[in-house]
Amino acid sequence: MTEQRQTERSVRIRIAVSVFLSAFAFGLNITGISPVLGVLNETYSEYGTSMVQLLQTLPYLLLIGGSLIIGWLTTKLSKKNITLLGLLIVGCCGVLPFFADSFGALFLARLLIGFGFGIMSPMNTAIIAEFFPPEERASYMGLHVVGMGIGTMAGNLLGGMLAGIGYRWFYLVYLIAFAAMIGVKGVLIETPPVKPAASGSRKLNKMVFVVSFASFAHTLFINAYNTNIGIYIMQNITDDPSLTGVVTAVNAAFALLVGMFFAKISGFFKTYTLTFSIFAAAAGYAVILFVPGMAGVYMASALCGVSLSCFMAIASYLISISVEQDAVAQASGVFSIIGGIGGLIAPIVLGGAAGALGGNTAVNQFRVSLTGMVILGAAALIAAFSKIKEEQRA
Repeated sequence: MTEQRQTERSVRIRIAVSVFLSAFAFGLNITGISPVLGVLNETYSEYGTSMVQLLQTLPYLLLIGGSLIIGWLTTKLSKKNITLLGLLIVGCCGVLPFFADSFGALFLARLLIGFGFGIMSPMNTAIIAEFFPPEERASYMGLHVVGMGIGTMAGNLLGGMLAGIGYRWFYLVYLIAFAAMIGVKGVLIETPPVKPAASGSRKLNKMVFVVSFASFAHTLFINAYNTNIGIYIMQNITDDPSLTGVVTAVNAAFALLVGMFFAKISGFFKTYTLTFSIFAAAAGYAVILFVPGMAGVYMASALCGVSLSCFMAIASYLISISVEQDAVAQASGVFSIIGGIGGLIAPIVLGGAAGALGGNTAVNQFRVSLTGMVILGAAALIAAFSKIKEEQRA
């Protein structure tokens, strides 16, 4: 019995380390190029602000493509090899613009990196579902969010410091993906590919699509922070790019805290956890609009970090318990696809809506996103209340 417990403990540790390392590298997807977005907006001013902002969300295009084939890919490759392939693509494409200083090279790299993130995105949820029963998954989902938070914070802080040398040096922060790749290769347990007969879309259900639609809307509106905070700071406060790195690190730090305590947070809010995560972002946008200076920026960064972290953790958990274990990767892929569409169209939708308010400015995009988050939060609140009523009647 003692030997069996030691084996189980070893498996738990190895899976936990792998989940953390993968999530750490995936945090770079949130970092994107936001610490240097303000500088890039000036460097490539001839392309226009909307095109430069698109560089932050462009990976969502092939992230969708990667997620689209994940159900098929899991029948051909092990989850370990899929994760390693994703990390390799992220590392190569992330570092490429350091060696090729042109808008075209940056555009291509940002496009292709999305495929790496796309095939990585569902893997941690699928791995957790494969090794642990539903009642144990919340803590590992929290660990996933912790890894993303630390990875995003490290990407922002280190990237901000590198950008202080020169904006091209920022891209070297993507060497993190290669380090994570080495770690995952050493600790993640190899499991066989999913049998083709077990990967059909018939195993998906209504909950998968409801949660995925919520992700679409949340991703759409949360991107106003990622694509505008650097521009907002440079246009209204300071032209120091390193400060943007500090601000986005605050965002990641609060995301980290939520990940660390997610099991307790979800235990406290229960059915209303998703609602809480959405209203946190609404509060963040309200703060940046009504509290002037860096005080508002820091508070908004913290609240948006709480929102993103909590939303991703609870949404991934809901996906993992909504379908059978062998369909989790596919369900997570659908979740990534629909959420990715929200991220992809964010600059266009937010820019158009902001233009209707009088101009495509950071402030107007924050106003649009505040409204969107309030509406989404109200819908989630009604859905949660209805679910509780149904459970009480049952």
